[in-house]
Amino acid sequence: MNVTVFRIDDRLIHGQIVTAWLSHAEAKQIICADDAASNDELQKMLLQMATPKGVDLKILSIEKAKEYLKNDTTDVKTLLLVRGTNEASELIDELPSVKSINIGNLNMKTGKTKILGNVWVDNNDVEGFKKLKAKGIEAEVRAVPNDRSQDVYQLLAKENLL
Repeated sequence: MNVTVFRIDDRLIHGQIVTAWLSHAEAKQIICADDAASNDELQKMLLQMATPKGVDLKILSIEKAKEYLKNDTTDVKTLLLVRGTNEASELIDELPSVKSINIGNLNMKTGKTKILGNVWVDNNDVEGFKKLKAKGIEAEVRAVPNDRSQDVYQLLAKENLL
């Protein structure tokens, strides 16, 4: 498969994905790699309902996604979605051609630090970003493709988190 956009977004599939990122990625397939969604029939149904007709959706656990990414030999353009940085770090090893990850949204929760309007991080998120950085992966924040790209590592450093 050809992962044209790899995105961290704790909302998975939502309006910005459907209206902007799918066409930007030229994707014919969405893979949601998420343990919780893969084990929840309601979440699966909601994600399927949000996916446009003509776009194939696969909702896989992280382990099944790793296996799928490792073994798929097609050239299908794919939008890969995960909820968090550690999931992204786990999957990136199966994608040697992917050098950059887009961050869309990490919601505000107690104990998190705001590094940008729609990106809040805790120690777990920061550890995931550190792993990605150590692997040489660029990480940029953009809500939609035509937004100005902002380097996550610089944003983390500005907050003394990296």
